[in-house]
Amino acid sequence: MKFQNKILLAFLLLILLPIFILGLVSYHVTSTTLKDKVGEETLYTLESIGLNLQMVLSEVNTLSNYIISSREVQDFIKYNDEKSLLDFYNQGQAIAGLLYGQSKLNDLVLYSKAGQVYSFQRTDIPSFQQFQKSEFFQLLKAEEGRSVWITTADSHKFMENDKLIFSQGRVIKDLNTLNDIGYLILDVRLDRFDEVFQALQQDDSQTMIVNDRGEVVYHLNHEMIGERIALPQEMMVSQSGTLIDHWEKEKSLISYIPITFNENEGSSFYLVSIKPWSFIINETKFIRDITILLVIVVTVFAICFKQLFLNKIIHFITEFQANMKQVEKGQLSTRMRTFAYRELNQLAKSFNRMVEEISTLLIRVKNEQERKRKAEFKVLQNQINPHFLYNTLESINSMAVLHGSREISKMTINLGKLLRISINSDDRVLVSDEVRHAISYLEIQKIRFNERFTFEINCDKELEHYYILKLVLQPLVENTLKHGFDRNKLDGYISIRGGISNTNQGFLFIEDNGCGISKDVLAAFNESNKWRKTLNQSIGCGVMNVQERMKLFYGDRYGMMICSQENEGTMIKLTFPLSEGGQHDL
Repeated sequence: MKFQNKILLAFLLLILLPIFILGLVSYHVTSTTLKDKVGEETLYTLESIGLNLQMVLSEVNTLSNYIISSREVQDFIKYNDEKSLLDFYNQGQAIAGLLYGQSKLNDLVLYSKAGQVYSFQRTDIPSFQQFQKSEFFQLLKAEEGRSVWITTADSHKFMENDKLIFSQGRVIKDLNTLNDIGYLILDVRLDRFDEVFQALQQDDSQTMIVNDRGEVVYHLNHEMIGERIALPQEMMVSQSGTLIDHWEKEKSLISYIPITFNENEGSSFYLVSIKPWSFIINETKFIRDITILLVIVVTVFAICFKQLFLNKIIHFITEFQANMKQVEKGQLSTRMRTFAYRELNQLAKSFNRMVEEISTLLIRVKNEQERKRKAEFKVLQNQINPHFLYNTLESINSMAVLHGSREISKMTINLGKLLRISINSDDRVLVSDEVRHAISYLEIQKIRFNERFTFEINCDKELEHYYILKLVLQPLVENTLKHGFDRNKLDGYISIRGGISNTNQGFLFIEDNGCGISKDVLAAFNESNKWRKTLNQSIGCGVMNVQERMKLFYGDRYGMMICSQENEGTMIKLTFPLSEGGQHDL
């Protein structure tokens, strides 16, 4: 994938993806909130419908209480006196008519225990013998005068036809003896339920009464009564609530609450409201449309941004990368062109200056290498002089031996050893070579000082195989001979000892029996601001150079420590890290 396509893809993902996610989250949150809100409102509506249904049932109960306690109805049932029934109708017309009108009864049926049947509507009703064989009769007997309701789904328990009725039945008892004397059945018209549901049902939903077998007991569309539906499992578990399920192959919000017709029985009916989900999410379409619009607008802006601004940056980066590759190949004449944007132009100028500086540095390095080559050639030429000096010393040594001058021969040999180590270009030498260099120097000085001092060398063989900074012993020995011994002293003594400490460090002791160092000079030696001046004036430049070189080469942990007492001698300790070759250890 090209670089410009990667940038555009990243730009689109970083802008469009968050907007898309934000839209999804907003849509989900809004849908959930709307579902909860609509569910709560629907439950309130169902509760209101339930209360109104209870009012209808209460009206019918009031009417049935009035009827079974009426003296006229009692006389009619007991004595088959139709005149008493007419008196009941005429005398109680005001109350009975009011209740009958409000309850919208379809029929009022009376059965006497003697077998007589009376119906206000004079419709085809079961005979007393048929009635006694029905399930409805058994239910009435079991309830001992309490009201018993049968719904449209159970109307066959009373009448063997397809008539849709809500019926209430009660046993009529003698007011004096409380014996069963008859039976009252009131049929309620579906119009009374229609009024309740039409007043509260919303246009975009359908509300119904369903029993626990899934049979529709009541629906505004009377053709739906008797249909069987699949009840969600949640309705069997919880008392009331809302859920999302499919109704007639359409996603819907289903709300439900339990209701009861018979007070002495548990709830076996549900008020159910079904609202299509498509009606609910109409309010969320605005969020969805806005999200889609934002994605389109941002995409258009992204394309415009790429064409107007991003392409110029991409072209700059591409050209910059190509020019860098040219510089890597050694084409230092490569230069960036001028760009319209100030920032890009500054970067181009910085690149050009960098290439120019690289060209200048290469020329400078080339010149330095040429000078270095000439210097190395000159050094090679100058090596002729040390070889000539060594040959000359060998000749002097041979002549001294021929003439029997052993001191001259000894001095010549030791001087040659000193020169070989001194002229060596390496920074470090073996401890054994450094000790040998000090011995050569002391041998020469013994002849010079007419044997007025002696020296002793005692180093561990293991230490001799490690490396140490070159020329650290000879300056200290020279400083002892120069400042430590009086010229009239005839018993000077110098000791050089070396070994390896428990901390795995190398050490060398240089000890003499000279005049020593004063306390003030030793105190000043440990103060960095007075150290150089003190060494120059009281101890010597050689000691100062050794300390500085060891600090620079090994670090501040290593170096030199001086212990001395006036007129009793001096002891100097050198510490250094152990190294068997390669670079020095810090």
